[in-house]
Amino acid sequence: MQVTATPVFVQPAIAQVPAAKPIEASPVSIAPVSTPAATDQVSFQPRDMPVTYDQALVAISGLRDNKPQGPAASALSRNLLSSLNAASAKKATLSISSVFSQIAALSRETTEYRNEARRLQVTQEQAVKNSSPSFSQRPTSDNQAAILTIKTKDGDKIQIELHRRHIGSDGSNLEFSFKVDGSLSDAEQKALGELADKLGQMGDEFFRTDTTQLRNLKGIDTSVISNFSFTLKRPGPNDTFVEHSYEFRVNEQAQTQTLSASDVRGFKVDITTDLNTLVSSSSANVNALEPYLELIRQASDDANMDNKSRRFILDAFESMFEQFLAIPKTLETESAIEAARAAFDSGLPDFTASISSKVIHNHEFYSQASMLKLTLEQKTRVESYADTTLIKQESSFELINNRFEGIFDIENREISNPNYRYITEHRSGSVTRTLSMTEDRVNNLLLEQNLEASKTVSEFRNYKLIDADTDEYSDHQLKHFAEELLALNANKQFAAINELLADTRVISFA
Repeated sequence: MQVTATPVFVQPAIAQVPAAKPIEASPVSIAPVSTPAATDQVSFQPRDMPVTYDQALVAISGLRDNKPQGPAASALSRNLLSSLNAASAKKATLSISSVFSQIAALSRETTEYRNEARRLQVTQEQAVKNSSPSFSQRPTSDNQAAILTIKTKDGDKIQIELHRRHIGSDGSNLEFSFKVDGSLSDAEQKALGELADKLGQMGDEFFRTDTTQLRNLKGIDTSVISNFSFTLKRPGPNDTFVEHSYEFRVNEQAQTQTLSASDVRGFKVDITTDLNTLVSSSSANVNALEPYLELIRQASDDANMDNKSRRFILDAFESMFEQFLAIPKTLETESAIEAARAAFDSGLPDFTASISSKVIHNHEFYSQASMLKLTLEQKTRVESYADTTLIKQESSFELINNRFEGIFDIENREISNPNYRYITEHRSGSVTRTLSMTEDRVNNLLLEQNLEASKTVSEFRNYKLIDADTDEYSDHQLKHFAEELLALNANKQFAAINELLADTRVISFA
């Protein structure tokens, strides 16, 4: 502590006497002048010198539980304190992975644990008296958070939370909690650790770049884990909070898996896929996803989507199919029927996907709204009549993309320019492939394509409609391969037939 004494100087007043020599001023006092001509009398008393203290603030930090039980709890708590200090000192962004990396080991030590790291700004005098922060003051507001909930197939539930909060105007804390409802097996502990590691790294990426990507589901042991939800929070505008979240679940009864995800800019992705394809020996070429990915790219370009949201959507969609994109498998006992079905099958599981933005209305005309909704789907139907089998596989999409041009500050729903264009766009399309087989003979192959599009551009001046232009388009194509198949069947060219079937797997919505 540094103390500085500052003297106070007072300019003494001087008594003036007419027609006399000046009187010298004493540094302590000035006596009254004994003459009728004296007009002023001044006395000056010495004053105490004020003392000024330099109240420099220093940071102190520490753990609520200074002696955690077990090596994993100790390591986790040290990482908790280290992460808080680095983030508070702005030397690094908040680290989730340093804490989540200890989850597997922690689950082997205990079923419940919590701790808190706290960092406060205090005076040097207070720091000398107590180098540990006080934990009596309650946090005043949230700042950042990572929340993970996991459920295993055996019914065990794991809840993990990490919260960073403000304390007063200069302090902050980082609070961790871990709880298991149930008893985890070795396999569950291992799967928990792998998932926590993966999501911890995603958390680091989010707090560093304001976005993150799942990058496939291969790091998730779905033979053990039935579902999880992972939410990342950060402050938003006007004292609000925004979230980036993933929720994944497996439905064993329906044999489906579902991913629901949303980012901080209001874009949402919901995908449900079957766990199996039409034929167990079929697999999809990486190009099988390209028609759907291209639709997402086109829609995001038209909607002027932020690049971060675009990458987030593409990643979420691709992640659900990563396990189905592999080298084609051939079964040793594969029959001619199975080979033909595998060649015909897209290799992708049946699925439905929905991609949407938040809806923002024009407050002058509430029916006008900026919105994006894209639906993608594949569905397969198998029908049998006597010894004939009919397999129909349909891929389809529907796009609604309404937007404004020339309106500013749509986010706050304030129109600063009464002259604008309102664009409404609707497109839909489908590609249907139909295979007809009698026993191991391919009778027919049909390829049907439908496309419809409508786009209206309405121009407004001073909020009044002055012009509207609509473009519409439709196309229908149907192609039979009966003649080619008849010739190939006559020569027992099964390899050539399967090649023809495989050629139709590469679809296009153009």
